Amino acid sequence: MDAHTDPTHYVVQRYFHMWNTGDTSIAPEVLSPDWADHAHPEVTGPADVQRAVTHIHAERPGLRFHIETILGTDDLLSVIGGVGHESRPGTIDSPLIWLIRLLDGRMAEMWTYRRSTP
Repeated sequence: MDAHTDPTHYVVQRYFHMWNTGDTSIAPEVLSPDWADHAHPEVTGPADVQRAVTHIHAERPGLRFHIETILGTDDLLSVIGGVGHESRPGTIDSPLIWLIRLLDGRMAEMWTYRRSTP
């Protein structure tokens, strides 16, 4: 971890890295046991996220989440980024904003919003 990176930012970076690599071993470390993704209410808790990552990674192995910036500290963060494909590095097909609430150093809730492009 970079010495200048806020610990909460690092948790979020690890979460998206999990989605990009398919390595779900860190899910219990970065997600609260009561994890709630409001865009996907059927996915609750780290075990459901692990299953979702494994499934999505198998179905769409080139899917990549990109973080442009993380705003905020402590327990509320805004993440500006999006989703693209590894065959088009740096290209974001779906620009998104994620609002994340952390609890005890782990991600507890997330809301996803589509953002418009200029």
